[in-house]
Formats: sequence, C-alpha cells, structure tokens
Amino acid sequence: MLGTGMRSREFTHLLVHEVPPLPREPTEVPIPWAVPERSAKGRKFRTTWIDYDALADVHSYIALERELARGSWRPRNPLVVEDADFYGGRVNGRRTSWSALGPQERLRLVGPEGGSLLLALSYGGRPFVDWGTLFRRTARRIRDRFEPRFPDVAPHRCRHTFAMATLEKLVEGHYRQAAQLAAAAGDTSGLALYLLKADPLLILRDLLGHSSVVTTEVYLKRLDVHRIYHAAWERTVAGVGLAAVGEADAEFEEEI
Repeated sequence: MLGTGMRSREFTHLLVHEVPPLPREPTEVPIPWAVPERSAKGRKFRTTWIDYDALADVHSYIALERELARGSWRPRNPLVVEDADFYGGRVNGRRTSWSALGPQERLRLVGPEGGSLLLALSYGGRPFVDWGTLFRRTARRIRDRFEPRFPDVAPHRCRHTFAMATLEKLVEGHYRQAAQLAAAAGDTSGLALYLLKADPLLILRDLLGHSSVVTTEVYLKRLDVHRIYHAAWERTVAGVGLAAVGEADAEFEEEI
C-alpha cells in the first residue's frame, strides 16, 4: 500500500496474479502497476508504480508468508479459477480477464484446491479485508511497547505518505535521473520517456488517479506540502473549482 499509493479498496481486491513480475536486475526506474478499473474509485483505470525494493518485498511475501497462509477456504458460491496467468484465467470453465471482475467477484475467486486468489490472505486461505482493524491494533501495540503518544493510523494514510515521498523525489529529480540512466543503457520504455518529459504534478496526478491536476494541487495543500510545492498552489488557488475541492476532500473521508 505504501509503495503504490493505492486506496485500501484497490489494494484489498488485488489478485496475486496481478502483481508485476520482478525485473531480473535492480532498477532505479519504478515498475508500472496497473490498478483494475472495476476496483478503482470512479471505475477509472490507471497505472501507478512501485519501486524495485518494495516489489521485491511483495514477491517475498507471496513466496513465504502467503504460501503458509494458503489453505482450502471456499466461499458459499465459489468462482473456481484454473490456468491463471497475469491477464486472466478460466473462471468456472470460462476464460475471463481479471479486468472484467469487480470487487465482489474477486472475493469469491478460489484456486482448484481452494484458497482465495487475493494477494492478501488470512489464516486458512481466507481473503484479508479488514485493514482498518489491523492498523488500529498495530498502533495500540506500538503505544504499549514503544511510544505512548503514537496515534491511530488509518490505511489511507499510506496513500498520503506515498504522495509526499513521490512528490519529493519528483521535485528533486530522482526519477528523472533514473530515467536518464535507463535511456543511456538502451531502455526505451514508455515510462522512462514519460519521466523525462512530464511535469512532476502531472505524474503525481496520474499515479493517484485524480481527474485534474487542480485536484492534485488542492490535495497537496491539505497535506501541508508548502515547502515542496508552494508555488504550484499559489498559481491555482485563485481559480480552483468546487469539483476539484470536493474530489480532494474525498481523499480524507477514508481516514474516519
């Protein structure tokens, strides 16, 4: 969640088969990660990204912890998947693309021997969906053991943290330099070209799935990032529309 900036609804319904493959060699250029449109807010398809080290952690989880949690769980009306790959599988005997499945259908997907196909599993192969409780319990343990002043943290805070960290790297030119190295090495991927040509705010807008860069600027204002992009807010504040303000405000509703 922290590495991709996905909303908790989007991350919760990801399938293990939708995780991008890990590049053979470590890279400073982020790896694209498609967000399924039927799980995304407003059903808008977008592509976010994840750094190499974070993606390596995901693959480590799949190979170790997730494998240990994988069981024979089945829902009441299972959708049994065979011959699954990165793009889809045979669902109850019919070839189906993952992009065609909504959240409720994804919760019913199981392998031939049982066990949910969601990326995050609970015991016995059940789908794990209660991120809010997990975060509250973790915060409570931190208060009990380490820091009594540690606050309760909602899963959506990971998205805000991703936005801040990504914006700082974009403004400092970290990803642009990585793209230049990739281009020099002969990697002509579209992402490298995008990083070299696009404005940082436009990149962040696309990663977060905002409909307008104005929304991204209002959203950043709510996160108090004046030291990073104060000038961008000043250019926009006089002409901000109510739709952009509303979309930015909605980002914080999931904190409750």
